[in-house]
Amino acid sequence: MPRRLLILDTELEMGGKEKLLYEFIARADRDRFRIAVCCLRPGGYFKEKIVSMGVPFYDNLLHHRFDALAFRELESVIRAERIQIVETFAHPNTVIFSFMAKLRSLVERVVVSFHALGVDARGSVVRPYLRPLLRRMDGHIAVAEIQKRHLVEVEGLREETVRVIYNGVDTAVFRPASAAERSAARRALGLSDDAVVLMAVGSLKPIKGVDDLLRAAASVMHARARVRLVLIGEGPDRVSLETQARALGIADRVSFLGLRDDVDGLLRAADALVLASRTEALPTVILEAMATGLPVVATHVGGVPEMVEPDRSGLLVPPNDIASLERAIARVCDDASLRRDLGQRGHAIVEARFRVESMCENRMRFFEELMAHSPREVTTSR
Repeated sequence: MPRRLLILDTELEMGGKEKLLYEFIARADRDRFRIAVCCLRPGGYFKEKIVSMGVPFYDNLLHHRFDALAFRELESVIRAERIQIVETFAHPNTVIFSFMAKLRSLVERVVVSFHALGVDARGSVVRPYLRPLLRRMDGHIAVAEIQKRHLVEVEGLREETVRVIYNGVDTAVFRPASAAERSAARRALGLSDDAVVLMAVGSLKPIKGVDDLLRAAASVMHARARVRLVLIGEGPDRVSLETQARALGIADRVSFLGLRDDVDGLLRAADALVLASRTEALPTVILEAMATGLPVVATHVGGVPEMVEPDRSGLLVPPNDIASLERAIARVCDDASLRRDLGQRGHAIVEARFRVESMCENRMRFFEELMAHSPREVTTSR
C-alpha cells in the first residue's frame, strides 16, 4: 500500500527548489508513494506540468495574508486524499498549517524542508515564533551539511530529526555538449564560436550578487575583447543592473535573457558558469553546470564547497570580494585547458554524488523511515 504524501507550498513558480520538487514528483515510485500537491496561492509555473502527470493539485487556498479559514480547505484536502505525511517548507503559513494538522492528528508525520541559507540580522533562517513549531515536527530535510549544522546550532532543532539530502541533477538532460550543439546554442544567442562566454543563472536580486559580477566582469571584458556575459533570470534588480551595465561600458556585451525554462540548452553555449551569491544553501545551477562539463567560478558560501572542489572542479572566492572574483574570472577566460580540466572533474563529481535518482531515492527512504519508526529512532545518515 503506497504512503500518501502531500507536498504543501505557497506556490510553484520557476526556481531551483521548485525544479527539484518537480523532479521528485515525476520520479517518485508510485508503488511506494501516492503524491498530492497543495499551494496556498495560485499554483504557478509547475502546476500544469504536475497536473499533466495525473497528480492531484489543489491551489489558491489563501485568499489574504491572515486567512485562517484556509486551514479548513487544507483539512478538506487532507481528508479527501487520505494524507499520512506532509512535506512543507519554512514559510510561516505552511509551517503553521502543517503544525495544526499534526496537532489535530489529521496526519501522522510532518517534514519541513529547508532550501535556503539566507539569514537575518540575528543569524536566523526562520522567524523566532516558528521555532517552537519547527522543533515539534517529525523530520527536517537540509540540502547541505553546513545547513544542518545551522539548523541544529542556531535554530535549535534536534540533530536526530535533521537529514541531509543533497540536491540532484538529471544527467541525461544536463550533459556535455557536442561541438555541433555548442555552435548551434551560440548561434541562437548571436554569439560567435570564438567568444569566451560566461553565464550566470539566478534571480536578479541583491542576495545573488549580480552587481558584483558585473563589476568584476567589466574589468575582464575591457581587457579581453572576446568575453561575453549572459544572464539568465528575472527579478526586482533587472532595471538597475541593466543601468549598471551601461554605466560600466559593457551593455553591448551583456545579454539579459530573463526567465527561461531551457537552461540545459543555454548552458551548452557557455564556457564557464559564474555564481557571485552572497549566501546560498546548495545551488542546483552549480550541479547543472558541472553536469554539462563547465568549470564553475563561485563564491565560497553555504554548501558550495560541498559540491565544488577548489582548483579541481572550480574556483572559489570570498563573497563580496570583487577583486578576487575578477581574478578568478580572468583565469578561466585565459586558459582553455584549465576550463576543460575543471569541467571534466566537475562532471565526474556529479555523476558520482549528485544524480537526481539518488536524491529522489533518499527522500523516499527518509519518509518511509519516519513512517515506520518514531522520529527519535530515525538515523541521520544520508
